[in-house]
Amino acid sequence: MKPPSNPNSTYGNGVYMLKFNTTIDVILQNANALNANVSEIHPWHLHGHDFWVLGYGEGKFSKKDEKKFNLKNPPLRNTAVIFPYGWTALRFVTDNPGVWAFHCHIEPHLHMGMGVVFAEGVHLVGNIPNEALSCGLTGKMLMSKKHN
Repeated sequence: MKPPSNPNSTYGNGVYMLKFNTTIDVILQNANALNANVSEIHPWHLHGHDFWVLGYGEGKFSKKDEKKFNLKNPPLRNTAVIFPYGWTALRFVTDNPGVWAFHCHIEPHLHMGMGVVFAEGVHLVGNIPNEALSCGLTGKMLMSKKHN
């Protein structure tokens, strides 16, 4: 019941407090899975934003790879694939107040810890309507659904 430690990962609370209205670059590095010589494809998805895919490559990302970034007309996406033993560089602007999940879209991977939270401009978020917290259903509707 105790998984082996993974030297290719980091551990923490996974919440990044980002300054509002700033440009954020994220480099996703794909390495070994828990088994040696095994690496998988990971589709990473960001809630609350679209991002530009600046570039991708094989092997370990290094500073010299920044010269290959497409800064002229990068594709705009909300999900990008990180290939086995490769890297992908993303950019977005923190212009949407809230707390947004950024995660691998393969659900078991998310549950294993392949996800973080980006919090930005939280001080600008007002009262959240109850309808937003219940997917648009009011309390009265929720009660009637429980009894049906």
